[in-house]
Amino acid sequence: MKKLKFLVIAMFGFATILTSCSSDDNGDELIEVEPATLSGDIKTNTTLTADKAWTLSGLVRIMDGATLTIEPGTTIKGDKATKAALIVERGGKINAAGTASKPIVFTSNQLAGQREIGDWAGVIICGKAPVNVAGGTSQYESGILGADVANYGGTDANDNSGILKYVRIEYAGIAYGTDREINSLTLAGVGSGTVLENIQVSFGGDDGFEFFGGTVNAKNLIAYRCTDDDFDFEFGYSGRIQYAISIKDPLVFDNSSSGASNGIECDNGSTVDVTPVNRPVLSNFTFIGPGEGANAKHNSGVIFRKGTAFVLRNSIIIDHLKAGFELATPKAGDRLFGGESEFKNNLVFANGAAFKANDAGANFTTNQALATFVTSAANGNVALANAAAAGITSTSLTAPNLLLTSASPAKTGADFTGLTGFEAVAFRGAMNTTDWTSGWASWTSGTNVY
Repeated sequence: MKKLKFLVIAMFGFATILTSCSSDDNGDELIEVEPATLSGDIKTNTTLTADKAWTLSGLVRIMDGATLTIEPGTTIKGDKATKAALIVERGGKINAAGTASKPIVFTSNQLAGQREIGDWAGVIICGKAPVNVAGGTSQYESGILGADVANYGGTDANDNSGILKYVRIEYAGIAYGTDREINSLTLAGVGSGTVLENIQVSFGGDDGFEFFGGTVNAKNLIAYRCTDDDFDFEFGYSGRIQYAISIKDPLVFDNSSSGASNGIECDNGSTVDVTPVNRPVLSNFTFIGPGEGANAKHNSGVIFRKGTAFVLRNSIIIDHLKAGFELATPKAGDRLFGGESEFKNNLVFANGAAFKANDAGANFTTNQALATFVTSAANGNVALANAAAAGITSTSLTAPNLLLTSASPAKTGADFTGLTGFEAVAFRGAMNTTDWTSGWASWTSGTNVY
Protein backbone atom coordinates (compact mmCIF):
# COMPACT_ATOMS: atom_id res chain seq x y z
CA MET A 1 0.00 0.00 0.00
CA LYS A 2 1.34 3.38 -0.96
CA LYS A 3 2.31 5.34 2.11
CA LEU A 4 0.80 8.80 2.32
CA LYS A 5 2.75 11.85 3.47
CA PHE A 6 1.85 14.73 5.75
CA LEU A 7 3.67 18.00 5.27
CA VAL A 8 3.54 20.92 7.64
CA ILE A 9 5.00 24.21 6.42
CA ALA A 10 5.08 26.11 9.68
CA MET A 11 7.05 29.12 8.39
CA PHE A 12 4.27 30.07 5.97
CA GLY A 13 1.50 29.37 8.51
CA PHE A 14 -0.37 26.76 6.50
CA ALA A 15 -0.38 23.00 5.93
CA THR A 16 -0.91 20.84 2.88
CA ILE A 17 -2.52 17.53 3.74
CA LEU A 18 -1.44 14.60 1.58
CA THR A 19 -2.56 11.76 3.83
CA SER A 20 -4.43 10.61 6.90
CA CYS A 21 -2.75 11.58 10.15
CA SER A 22 -3.39 11.15 13.84
CA SER A 23 -2.64 13.59 16.60
CA ASP A 24 -2.93 13.77 20.34
CA ASP A 25 -5.69 15.83 21.96
CA ASN A 26 -3.57 18.97 21.98
CA GLY A 27 -2.65 18.68 18.32
CA ASP A 28 1.07 18.97 19.03
CA GLU A 29 2.15 15.49 17.91
CA LEU A 30 1.79 14.34 14.31
CA ILE A 31 2.26 10.71 13.36
CA GLU A 32 2.45 9.43 9.80
CA VAL A 33 -0.06 6.64 9.29
CA GLU A 34 -1.37 4.38 6.57
CA PRO A 35 -5.11 3.80 6.14
CA ALA A 36 -6.25 0.25 6.89
CA THR A 37 -9.62 -1.48 7.28
CA LEU A 38 -10.62 -4.14 9.78
CA SER A 39 -13.64 -6.24 8.85
CA GLY A 40 -15.11 -9.72 9.16
CA ASP A 41 -14.24 -12.47 11.63
CA ILE A 42 -10.85 -12.52 13.33
CA LYS A 43 -9.95 -16.21 13.72
CA THR A 44 -6.20 -15.96 14.36
CA ASN A 45 -4.10 -13.71 16.58
CA THR A 46 -4.03 -10.24 15.02
CA THR A 47 -2.33 -6.96 15.94
CA LEU A 48 -3.46 -3.42 15.13
CA THR A 49 -0.40 -1.19 15.02
CA ALA A 50 -0.35 2.50 15.88
CA ASP A 51 1.28 3.43 12.56
CA LYS A 52 -1.98 2.81 10.68
CA ALA A 53 -5.29 4.66 10.63
CA TRP A 54 -7.73 1.82 11.24
CA THR A 55 -11.36 1.84 10.12
CA LEU A 56 -13.75 -0.66 11.66
CA SER A 57 -16.22 -1.81 8.98
CA GLY A 58 -19.40 -3.75 9.74
CA LEU A 59 -19.49 -6.41 12.45
CA VAL A 60 -15.94 -7.34 13.38
CA ARG A 61 -15.87 -10.43 15.60
CA ILE A 62 -12.95 -11.80 17.60
CA MET A 63 -13.70 -15.49 17.50
CA ASP A 64 -13.08 -18.26 20.03
CA GLY A 65 -9.33 -18.88 20.39
CA ALA A 66 -8.19 -15.63 18.75
CA THR A 67 -6.71 -12.52 20.38
CA LEU A 68 -6.85 -9.02 18.94
CA THR A 69 -3.94 -6.95 20.24
CA ILE A 70 -4.08 -3.16 19.86
CA GLU A 71 -0.93 -1.14 20.33
CA PRO A 72 -0.87 1.92 22.64
CA GLY A 73 -1.73 5.11 20.76
CA THR A 74 -3.81 3.35 18.10
CA THR A 75 -7.00 4.99 16.80
CA ILE A 76 -9.84 2.87 15.42
CA LYS A 77 -12.70 4.67 13.66
CA GLY A 78 -16.10 3.03 13.49
CA ASP A 79 -17.66 3.29 10.05
CA LYS A 80 -21.05 5.00 10.17
CA ALA A 81 -22.39 3.58 6.91
CA THR A 82 -21.90 -0.05 7.97
CA LYS A 83 -22.94 0.39 11.62
CA ALA A 84 -19.55 -0.87 12.71
CA ALA A 85 -19.15 -2.85 15.93
CA LEU A 86 -16.31 -4.74 17.58
CA ILE A 87 -17.52 -7.93 19.25
CA VAL A 88 -15.38 -10.17 21.42
CA GLU A 89 -17.10 -13.53 21.24
CA ARG A 90 -16.92 -16.10 24.05
CA GLY A 91 -13.43 -17.57 24.06
CA GLY A 92 -12.00 -14.63 22.11
CA LYS A 93 -9.80 -11.99 23.72
CA ILE A 94 -8.93 -8.34 23.27
CA ASN A 95 -5.58 -7.02 24.44
CA ALA A 96 -6.05 -3.24 24.35
CA ALA A 97 -3.52 -1.97 26.88
CA GLY A 98 -2.94 1.71 26.23
CA THR A 99 -1.05 4.08 28.49
CA ALA A 100 -1.81 7.47 30.04
CA SER A 101 0.31 9.16 27.37
CA LYS A 102 -0.84 6.85 24.54
CA PRO A 103 -4.48 5.91 25.04
CA ILE A 104 -6.27 3.66 22.58
CA VAL A 105 -9.20 5.50 20.99
CA PHE A 106 -12.34 4.05 19.38
CA THR A 107 -14.22 6.89 17.74
CA SER A 108 -16.39 7.96 14.81
CA ASN A 109 -15.03 8.00 11.27
CA GLN A 110 -16.59 11.42 10.74
CA LEU A 111 -14.47 14.55 10.64
CA ALA A 112 -13.81 16.77 13.63
CA GLY A 113 -16.83 19.00 14.18
CA GLN A 114 -19.13 16.55 12.34
CA ARG A 115 -19.23 13.65 14.78
CA GLU A 116 -22.59 12.78 16.29
CA ILE A 117 -23.96 10.50 18.97
CA GLY A 118 -24.57 7.07 17.47
CA ASP A 119 -22.15 7.29 14.53
CA TRP A 120 -21.21 3.62 15.03
CA ALA A 121 -22.31 0.73 17.23
CA GLY A 122 -19.69 0.22 19.95
CA VAL A 123 -17.68 -2.49 21.69
CA ILE A 124 -19.32 -5.68 22.98
CA ILE A 125 -17.42 -8.20 25.10
CA CYS A 126 -19.02 -11.60 25.68
CA GLY A 127 -17.75 -13.99 28.32
CA LYS A 128 -18.49 -17.29 30.01
CA ALA A 129 -19.31 -16.01 33.51
CA PRO A 130 -22.70 -16.66 35.17
CA VAL A 131 -25.85 -14.74 34.24
CA ASN A 132 -29.27 -15.18 35.83
CA VAL A 133 -31.24 -16.04 32.69
CA ALA A 134 -33.00 -19.30 31.97
CA GLY A 135 -30.50 -21.94 30.91
CA GLY A 136 -27.54 -19.84 32.06
CA THR A 137 -26.75 -18.32 28.66
CA SER A 138 -28.27 -15.63 26.46
CA GLN A 139 -27.71 -13.63 23.29
CA TYR A 140 -27.17 -9.91 23.11
CA GLU A 141 -30.37 -8.01 22.25
CA SER A 142 -32.15 -11.24 21.28
CA GLY A 143 -29.91 -11.85 18.28
CA ILE A 144 -30.46 -8.54 16.52
CA LEU A 145 -26.83 -8.61 15.30
CA GLY A 146 -27.13 -12.09 13.76
CA ALA A 147 -28.19 -15.65 14.48
CA ASP A 148 -24.91 -16.73 16.08
CA VAL A 149 -23.55 -13.35 17.15
CA ALA A 150 -22.79 -12.25 20.74
CA ASN A 151 -23.82 -15.24 22.80
CA TYR A 152 -22.80 -14.92 26.43
CA GLY A 153 -22.92 -16.55 29.84
CA GLY A 154 -21.79 -19.82 31.35
CA THR A 155 -20.30 -21.18 34.57
CA ASP A 156 -16.74 -19.80 34.61
CA ALA A 157 -16.70 -16.89 37.06
CA ASN A 158 -12.96 -16.41 36.44
CA ASP A 159 -13.26 -16.27 32.66
CA ASN A 160 -10.74 -13.98 30.94
CA SER A 161 -11.79 -11.93 27.89
CA GLY A 162 -8.60 -9.84 27.89
CA ILE A 163 -7.67 -6.26 28.78
CA LEU A 164 -9.11 -2.79 28.23
CA LYS A 165 -6.82 -0.23 29.81
CA TYR A 166 -6.46 3.49 29.01
CA VAL A 167 -9.16 3.27 26.35
CA ARG A 168 -11.68 5.83 25.06
CA ILE A 169 -14.89 4.92 23.24
CA GLU A 170 -16.61 7.88 21.58
CA TYR A 171 -19.83 8.50 19.58
CA ALA A 172 -21.01 4.89 19.69
CA GLY A 173 -24.55 3.63 20.33
CA ILE A 174 -26.16 3.34 16.91
CA ALA A 175 -29.73 2.02 16.71
CA TYR A 176 -30.26 -1.38 15.08
CA GLY A 177 -34.00 -1.27 15.65
CA THR A 178 -36.68 0.15 17.94
CA ASP A 179 -35.26 0.17 21.49
CA ARG A 180 -32.29 -1.80 20.16
CA GLU A 181 -29.43 0.68 20.48
CA ILE A 182 -25.98 -0.74 21.14
CA ASN A 183 -24.18 0.57 24.21
CA SER A 184 -20.78 2.24 24.10
CA LEU A 185 -19.27 -0.66 26.07
CA THR A 186 -21.32 -3.77 26.69
CA LEU A 187 -19.99 -6.36 29.14
CA ALA A 188 -22.06 -9.53 28.80
CA GLY A 189 -21.23 -12.42 31.11
CA VAL A 190 -17.66 -11.13 31.45
CA GLY A 191 -15.52 -12.91 34.04
CA SER A 192 -13.21 -11.66 36.77
CA GLY A 193 -10.10 -12.64 34.81
CA THR A 194 -10.75 -9.68 32.52
CA VAL A 195 -9.00 -6.35 33.24
CA LEU A 196 -11.01 -3.11 32.93
CA GLU A 197 -9.14 0.02 34.00
CA ASN A 198 -9.11 3.67 32.91
CA ILE A 199 -11.90 3.60 30.35
CA GLN A 200 -13.89 6.61 29.16
CA VAL A 201 -17.09 6.42 27.12
CA SER A 202 -18.34 9.69 25.65
CA PHE A 203 -21.45 10.77 23.75
CA GLY A 204 -22.96 7.29 23.66
CA GLY A 205 -26.32 6.79 21.99
CA ASP A 206 -27.62 4.48 24.71
CA ASP A 207 -26.03 3.37 27.99
CA GLY A 208 -22.40 4.17 28.66
CA PHE A 209 -21.41 0.94 30.41
CA GLU A 210 -23.89 -1.94 30.56
CA PHE A 211 -23.19 -5.07 32.57
CA PHE A 212 -25.28 -8.13 31.72
CA GLY A 213 -24.42 -10.45 34.59
CA GLY A 214 -20.84 -11.57 34.99
CA THR A 215 -18.24 -11.06 37.68
CA VAL A 216 -15.75 -8.64 36.14
CA ASN A 217 -14.24 -5.93 38.36
CA ALA A 218 -13.25 -2.45 37.19
CA LYS A 219 -11.74 0.83 38.28
CA ASN A 220 -11.33 4.36 36.92
CA LEU A 221 -14.36 4.49 34.62
CA ILE A 222 -15.83 7.64 33.05
CA ALA A 223 -19.24 8.03 31.42
CA TYR A 224 -19.43 11.45 29.79
CA ARG A 225 -22.53 13.02 28.24
CA CYS A 226 -24.19 9.72 27.29
CA THR A 227 -27.84 9.44 26.25
CA ASP A 228 -29.40 6.90 28.58
CA ASP A 229 -27.97 5.42 31.78
CA ASP A 230 -24.29 5.82 32.45
CA PHE A 231 -23.95 2.53 34.35
CA ASP A 232 -26.56 -0.18 33.85
CA PHE A 233 -26.51 -3.46 35.82
CA GLU A 234 -28.76 -6.48 35.35
CA PHE A 235 -28.94 -10.28 34.91
CA GLY A 236 -26.97 -11.05 38.06
CA TYR A 237 -23.86 -8.85 37.88
CA SER A 238 -21.76 -9.30 41.03
CA GLY A 239 -18.45 -7.50 40.43
CA ARG A 240 -16.71 -4.61 42.19
CA ILE A 241 -16.09 -1.13 40.79
CA GLN A 242 -14.07 1.61 42.50
CA TYR A 243 -13.47 5.16 41.24
CA ALA A 244 -15.99 6.09 38.57
CA ILE A 245 -17.43 9.28 37.11
CA SER A 246 -20.84 10.04 35.62
CA ILE A 247 -21.37 13.43 33.96
CA LYS A 248 -24.75 14.26 32.44
CA ASP A 249 -25.51 16.83 29.72
CA PRO A 250 -28.88 18.61 30.21
CA LEU A 251 -29.51 18.45 26.45
CA VAL A 252 -28.55 14.79 25.97
CA PHE A 253 -31.20 12.32 27.16
CA ASP A 254 -33.14 9.18 26.25
CA ASN A 255 -36.06 10.42 24.16
CA SER A 256 -37.76 7.05 23.73
CA SER A 257 -41.33 6.65 24.99
CA SER A 258 -40.16 4.93 28.17
CA GLY A 259 -36.83 6.70 28.42
CA ALA A 260 -35.36 8.06 31.65
CA SER A 261 -31.70 8.97 31.88
CA ASN A 262 -29.95 8.01 35.14
CA GLY A 263 -26.45 7.84 36.49
CA ILE A 264 -27.08 4.22 37.54
CA GLU A 265 -29.98 2.00 36.59
CA CYS A 266 -29.86 -1.31 38.43
CA ASP A 267 -32.39 -4.10 37.89
CA ASN A 268 -32.22 -7.87 38.43
CA GLY A 269 -33.57 -10.11 35.68
CA SER A 270 -36.77 -11.51 34.25
CA THR A 271 -38.34 -11.71 37.73
CA VAL A 272 -37.54 -10.05 41.06
CA ASP A 273 -36.55 -13.38 42.65
CA VAL A 274 -34.30 -14.81 39.92
CA THR A 275 -30.83 -15.90 41.06
CA PRO A 276 -27.94 -15.27 41.22
CA VAL A 277 -29.21 -11.93 42.47
CA ASN A 278 -27.90 -8.83 40.75
CA ARG A 279 -25.59 -7.19 43.31
CA PRO A 280 -22.97 -4.71 42.10
CA VAL A 281 -20.56 -3.59 44.82
CA LEU A 282 -19.57 0.02 44.16
CA SER A 283 -17.48 2.65 45.91
CA ASN A 284 -16.05 6.10 45.22
CA PHE A 285 -18.31 7.24 42.43
CA THR A 286 -18.92 10.89 41.53
CA PHE A 287 -22.23 11.58 39.80
CA ILE A 288 -22.69 15.05 38.28
CA GLY A 289 -26.28 15.55 37.19
CA PRO A 290 -27.65 17.75 34.41
CA GLY A 291 -28.89 20.52 36.68
CA GLU A 292 -32.21 22.13 37.43
CA GLY A 293 -33.06 23.21 33.89
CA ALA A 294 -32.48 19.84 32.24
CA ASN A 295 -34.94 18.12 29.93
CA ALA A 296 -37.65 16.23 31.83
CA LYS A 297 -36.38 12.90 30.48
CA HIS A 298 -33.50 13.17 32.92
CA ASN A 299 -34.28 11.26 36.09
CA SER A 300 -32.19 10.19 39.08
CA GLY A 301 -28.59 9.97 40.12
CA VAL A 302 -29.03 6.30 40.98
CA ILE A 303 -32.12 4.10 40.77
CA PHE A 304 -32.35 0.57 42.19
CA ARG A 305 -35.39 -1.50 41.28
CA LYS A 306 -36.89 -4.84 40.14
CA GLY A 307 -35.53 -6.96 42.94
CA THR A 308 -31.89 -5.98 42.70
CA ALA A 309 -29.51 -6.00 45.62
CA PHE A 310 -26.61 -3.52 45.66
CA VAL A 311 -23.82 -1.85 47.59
CA LEU A 312 -23.08 1.83 46.95
CA ARG A 313 -20.72 3.53 49.37
CA ASN A 314 -18.46 6.52 49.76
CA SER A 315 -19.82 8.43 46.77
CA ILE A 316 -21.02 11.88 45.73
CA ILE A 317 -24.38 12.28 43.96
CA ILE A 318 -25.29 15.85 43.02
CA ASP A 319 -27.48 17.99 40.79
CA HIS A 320 -29.84 15.40 39.30
CA LEU A 321 -33.25 16.51 38.18
CA LYS A 322 -35.76 14.33 40.02
CA ALA A 323 -33.89 12.42 42.72
CA GLY A 324 -30.44 11.64 44.02
CA PHE A 325 -31.05 8.12 45.34
CA GLU A 326 -34.24 6.44 44.13
CA LEU A 327 -35.53 3.12 45.44
CA ALA A 328 -38.22 1.69 43.17
CA THR A 329 -40.11 -1.61 43.69
CA PRO A 330 -40.86 -3.41 46.94
CA LYS A 331 -38.27 -6.20 46.59
CA ALA A 332 -35.42 -3.71 46.16
CA GLY A 333 -36.74 -1.89 49.22
CA ASP A 334 -36.93 -5.09 51.26
CA ARG A 335 -33.34 -5.95 50.39
CA LEU A 336 -32.13 -2.56 51.56
CA PHE A 337 -34.14 -2.67 54.79
CA GLY A 338 -32.99 -6.22 55.51
CA GLY A 339 -29.29 -5.46 55.02
CA GLU A 340 -28.72 -7.43 51.82
CA SER A 341 -28.20 -4.07 50.11
CA GLU A 342 -26.21 -1.10 51.41
CA PHE A 343 -26.35 2.62 50.73
CA LYS A 344 -23.79 4.15 53.08
CA ASN A 345 -21.60 7.18 53.63
CA ASN A 346 -22.73 9.04 50.51
CA LEU A 347 -23.22 12.79 49.99
CA VAL A 348 -26.42 13.56 48.08
CA PHE A 349 -28.09 16.60 46.57
CA ALA A 350 -30.85 16.65 43.95
CA ASN A 351 -33.07 19.32 42.46
CA GLY A 352 -35.97 17.04 43.38
CA ALA A 353 -35.89 14.71 46.39
CA ALA A 354 -32.48 13.74 47.70
CA PHE A 355 -33.97 10.33 48.64
CA LYS A 356 -37.01 9.10 46.73
CA ALA A 357 -39.20 6.10 47.61
CA ASN A 358 -41.10 4.98 44.53
CA ASP A 359 -43.30 1.98 45.33
CA ALA A 360 -40.41 0.81 47.55
CA GLY A 361 -42.38 -1.49 49.84
CA ALA A 362 -43.92 -1.36 53.29
CA ASN A 363 -40.78 -0.08 55.00
CA PHE A 364 -40.42 2.92 52.71
CA THR A 365 -43.88 4.25 51.99
CA THR A 366 -42.71 7.88 51.86
CA ASN A 367 -39.61 9.80 50.87
CA GLN A 368 -39.20 10.80 54.51
CA ALA A 369 -39.21 7.18 55.67
CA LEU A 370 -36.41 6.41 53.23
CA ALA A 371 -34.51 9.55 54.21
CA THR A 372 -34.73 8.70 57.91
CA PHE A 373 -33.37 5.21 57.25
CA VAL A 374 -30.43 6.15 55.01
CA THR A 375 -29.34 9.17 57.07
CA SER A 376 -29.26 7.18 60.32
CA ALA A 377 -25.95 6.82 62.13
CA ALA A 378 -25.70 3.23 60.89
CA ASN A 379 -25.80 4.32 57.26
CA GLY A 380 -24.16 7.74 57.40
CA ASN A 381 -25.56 9.35 54.26
CA VAL A 382 -25.87 13.15 54.19
CA ALA A 383 -28.35 15.31 52.26
CA LEU A 384 -26.45 18.39 51.07
CA ALA A 385 -27.98 21.86 50.89
CA ASN A 386 -26.86 22.34 47.28
CA ALA A 387 -24.46 20.95 44.69
CA ALA A 388 -21.67 23.35 45.65
CA ALA A 389 -21.68 21.96 49.18
CA ALA A 390 -19.97 18.79 47.90
CA GLY A 391 -16.76 20.81 47.53
CA ILE A 392 -15.83 19.75 44.02
CA THR A 393 -13.42 22.15 42.30
CA SER A 394 -15.44 22.52 39.09
CA THR A 395 -18.45 20.70 37.67
CA SER A 396 -18.18 22.54 34.36
CA LEU A 397 -19.68 20.36 31.63
CA THR A 398 -16.93 21.12 29.13
CA ALA A 399 -13.95 21.31 31.49
CA PRO A 400 -14.72 19.36 34.65
CA ASN A 401 -12.22 19.31 37.52
CA LEU A 402 -13.44 16.80 40.09
CA LEU A 403 -10.64 17.30 42.60
CA LEU A 404 -11.92 18.11 46.07
CA THR A 405 -11.43 21.55 47.55
CA SER A 406 -9.64 21.85 50.88
CA ALA A 407 -12.94 22.46 52.67
CA SER A 408 -14.89 19.64 51.00
CA PRO A 409 -16.82 17.36 53.38
CA ALA A 410 -15.96 14.52 51.01
CA LYS A 411 -12.28 14.57 51.99
CA THR A 412 -13.14 12.33 54.93
CA GLY A 413 -15.92 9.99 55.95
CA ALA A 414 -15.36 6.96 53.72
CA ASP A 415 -15.91 3.58 55.37
CA PHE A 416 -14.87 0.21 53.92
CA THR A 417 -15.88 -1.95 56.85
CA GLY A 418 -16.91 -5.37 55.57
CA LEU A 419 -15.78 -4.69 52.00
CA THR A 420 -13.01 -6.69 50.36
CA GLY A 421 -11.07 -6.00 47.19
CA PHE A 422 -11.16 -2.20 47.53
CA GLU A 423 -8.47 0.37 48.21
CA ALA A 424 -9.39 1.78 51.62
CA VAL A 425 -9.18 5.57 51.29
CA ALA A 426 -10.46 8.34 53.54
CA PHE A 427 -12.21 10.39 50.84
CA ARG A 428 -15.59 10.03 49.22
CA GLY A 429 -16.15 10.42 45.49
CA ALA A 430 -13.97 9.48 42.54
CA MET A 431 -10.86 11.48 43.47
CA ASN A 432 -9.31 13.62 46.16
CA THR A 433 -6.14 15.51 45.18
CA THR A 434 -4.91 13.30 42.32
CA ASP A 435 -6.63 13.60 38.93
CA TRP A 436 -6.47 10.10 37.46
CA THR A 437 -8.13 11.32 34.24
CA SER A 438 -5.11 13.48 33.35
CA GLY A 439 -3.28 12.70 30.13
CA TRP A 440 -5.62 10.10 28.64
CA ALA A 441 -9.24 11.21 29.10
CA SER A 442 -10.73 13.85 26.79
CA TRP A 443 -13.53 16.36 27.27
CA THR A 444 -13.16 17.63 23.65
CA SER A 445 -13.73 14.48 21.59
CA GLY A 446 -15.88 16.32 19.06
CA THR A 447 -13.05 18.56 17.91
CA ASN A 448 -10.08 16.25 18.42
CA VAL A 449 -8.15 15.58 15.21
CA TYR A 450 -7.51 11.88 14.74
